[in-house]
Amino acid sequence: MTVPQALLEPPFLLVKSGVTEEDFYRLADEDLDAEFLDGRIVMYSPASHPHEDLFAFLLALLRNYVDSTGLGSVLGSRYPMRLDPRWSPEPDLLFVRKERMSLVTKQRLEGAADLVIEIVSEHHAELDYDDKRPRYQAHRIPEIWIVDPQERVVVADVLASAGYETRSLTSGRLDSAALAGFWLDAEWLWRRPLPSTVACFRQILPGA
Repeated sequence: MTVPQALLEPPFLLVKSGVTEEDFYRLADEDLDAEFLDGRIVMYSPASHPHEDLFAFLLALLRNYVDSTGLGSVLGSRYPMRLDPRWSPEPDLLFVRKERMSLVTKQRLEGAADLVIEIVSEHHAELDYDDKRPRYQAHRIPEIWIVDPQERVVVADVLASAGYETRSLTSGRLDSAALAGFWLDAEWLWRRPLPSTVACFRQILPGA
């Protein structure tokens, strides 16, 4: 069956159901923009420039911070996080503490990260909010950030003894619970153009 060209004009979302975990890892490689969500292969249209610009901004801040502090590893966005045999999502960014680096394998993370960050797509927001966020909470990921450029809000879930505590910020300082000492000002994320990562990093970690 040939897929009509019009169906592949961005934005698009292709879903193939009834797929086994073995099929996904056999078919998927670093060139396939797809996730394994509840026994489905979900494939996306190419990311927009604003999405990739924000991804690169956050990646630069996180990687520089982790490189400077030696607290662990930051990965994304094509690296699967295997939560169970039906779920291997690929968060835009994830952080793993150095004490848990044995879970980082060549093909995937064998279990939950300590921090996951999802940048909400303009056209598929429900995947992050309705599909992936509840699954992350079910697997008790210590910290979850949903960065929503359309609504200009960061929704941060932090696991506490009584369950998840949630903050929604449009501006102001957001401190990470899982990545000790890391913070950012949510307002940075909505600027166009985005601010200098060098200038922001100097605020996050003075003297670095």
